[in-house]
Amino acid sequence: MSDDGDRHRLRDAEHVLHGPEGSGGWRQLLYVIYVLALLAGLYGFTTVRGLVEVLGPTWRAQGLVGPIEVGSAVLLVVVLVLGHLAGRRRGPVTPDLPWIEHVVASSVDRRLTLRDAWRLPATGFGAGGAVVGGVLGAALWGGGAAGPATAVVGVVGGLATGLLLAVLWLAGQVVSDPAVERRSSGAAVAVALRPQVALRALGLEGLRAHSARSSRLGGAVLAGDPRAMRLEAASPVRRGRSLRLRSRGRERTLLARDVLGMRRQPLLLVGGLALVVPGSALAAWSLAGWSAPVAGLVVGVLLAQLGGGLWCEGLRLLGDTLGAPRLLGGSVDQEALAHSALPVGLSVLAGAVGAVPVTLVAGGSLLGAALVVLVLALTTTAAQWVAAFRVGPPTLTLVPEAGPPLLVLWWAWPLLLGVLVGTLTLAFPGPVAVLALGALAMLARRSLQRAAVAHRD
Repeated sequence: MSDDGDRHRLRDAEHVLHGPEGSGGWRQLLYVIYVLALLAGLYGFTTVRGLVEVLGPTWRAQGLVGPIEVGSAVLLVVVLVLGHLAGRRRGPVTPDLPWIEHVVASSVDRRLTLRDAWRLPATGFGAGGAVVGGVLGAALWGGGAAGPATAVVGVVGGLATGLLLAVLWLAGQVVSDPAVERRSSGAAVAVALRPQVALRALGLEGLRAHSARSSRLGGAVLAGDPRAMRLEAASPVRRGRSLRLRSRGRERTLLARDVLGMRRQPLLLVGGLALVVPGSALAAWSLAGWSAPVAGLVVGVLLAQLGGGLWCEGLRLLGDTLGAPRLLGGSVDQEALAHSALPVGLSVLAGAVGAVPVTLVAGGSLLGAALVVLVLALTTTAAQWVAAFRVGPPTLTLVPEAGPPLLVLWWAWPLLLGVLVGTLTLAFPGPVAVLALGALAMLARRSLQRAAVAHRD
């Protein structure tokens, strides 16, 4: 059938499913972009410009502009790679299952049936990148760090980055599709640069898998079920399948299990190192060298918290299986402490690699570096206790008016708690630090006890 005939049949199907006004997907996307642009212009621009005006002269005087630019470029590359890897589990082209079964599976050109499913996320990524890039460029201009051309460069660069991220996301879906001949990531990117070819290459089996996984991920997020979300987002384990776990006593066996899990998922180890090392270095530099350390300290603690959380799979597994019998005996407290050994050890080693050289270069003491490393390791692990052993979200998250913001806060509050306590402890050593660490430790233990009781009930 001709292309015009396919378009006519597609319009008929859309009219039957959504009525004369269509699905409303484009209207929802435009509203989201409008809200993003409004918030970024009001709050993001003001905040970034203030940081540039306050910290810019100090950064230039200390020669930090170059390292910051290099770090930003590295972070951008990491985000692009993660976008490609995420596409292998959940790609951008995920129409509803009924649409796949009754429209995509028909004789209508697949490029047409999947067109909106691709254009919506691609447009969202491009517009979001343009907004973020424009705000950063305008903030640099407003803060006196660059000329007016920076705003234009920011918009164009942000748009290009957003579209590139969408293409790499699509390339990940192409690589994972069973209907596509086995190809390398580079070849998949070349195909994704021609979206029409990529959409025609996607098979029904792969589309069903990605769409169903997308629905389950959305349901897990709305239900506040971390375990279901992790099971859907995790990639299949393909490394270390021949390795076996042997009994070494209760605590050592649990530690060996966590080490085995890290060997089977080496990306968790690499990703944690990529975040903890620069995070601890930034926190140490903030305390030892900067005249305005709070902003750098907060960012450093945040990076360390994010990286250390990748090494806490053992704690999360314990939180998921608290209702099961303890096969190795002992209490849940002992098991939680055993699962904490690996993340604490890795955090100390990675933190020392980042904090010690930077502290010495900045003229600080080794005692200060040791304090940074120890505080980051302990606060990260304690915050992960809170995250791994939290019970279900509050019932107010089911209220349509207040539910989404409360659900986001419920998801993020262990991370925010760890960043807050870590920053306070490092910035105000003394009674404030002792109180903050003690409160976090008590909250972590209380979370474990509440979760254990909830599972028994």
